[in-house]
Amino acid sequence: MTQQRPIAGRIKTVSESINVVNIDGKDRRPWAVASRELLMRAAIAEIAERGYEHARLVDIAARADMTVGAIYNWFENKSMLFGAALEFALQEQQSSNKKYLTRDNVQVATGFQANHWVMLIAALAPRQGADSAPTDAQRILLEALRCAWRDDDLNNAVRSEVSELLAQYESIVGQAMLDGLIDKSLDAKLIARVFLAFPVGLSSLTLAGAPDLDPKAFITLFSRFNEALAPKTQP
Repeated sequence: MTQQRPIAGRIKTVSESINVVNIDGKDRRPWAVASRELLMRAAIAEIAERGYEHARLVDIAARADMTVGAIYNWFENKSMLFGAALEFALQEQQSSNKKYLTRDNVQVATGFQANHWVMLIAALAPRQGADSAPTDAQRILLEALRCAWRDDDLNNAVRSEVSELLAQYESIVGQAMLDGLIDKSLDAKLIARVFLAFPVGLSSLTLAGAPDLDPKAFITLFSRFNEALAPKTQP
């Protein structure tokens, strides 16, 4: 019997009868999941520190205590590894964000419940209020956007991840429209792009050395966004 499991990294199914997991379209033993995660963390750390163009597979392998050949057993090239590392970093950050945003004191401070569209949008950001410094998710997302337009292979590797991230924003905005929280006459795709561009721009400033802002400053701002995008009442 085959079970569906939502494991990060495109791990789609588990075949109980032969004890094999399907990862990135290939059947592997369950212990390989831990090996892949170790590789992802090594790639994220190396790319976040040195940048995509200067990151080398030999250095990533050294961080993971693997051989370069072991990396090629997973990925055909550095760009494919980068795409997988981007996906892993964003999913891990979103998981951390959700835990932070569902805390009672955070919901009291913001005035929004965890299922409100503002909070769901906040959960997609590459950084959140509890992070004391720029995150690997910030660094690797900006690196992907910076390099993808100059490197065709990398563009192909990260395009789907960026598209999926944008689709998450669009889904939240679209549902808020259906729920009557955002004016349906507005362009959902445009709003989604604005809200994705917002943390990307802030991340660029932070990594360029601009001082961090107090997270509390965003509460009033997003409350105003909520008011501005709400359906207009008839006079």
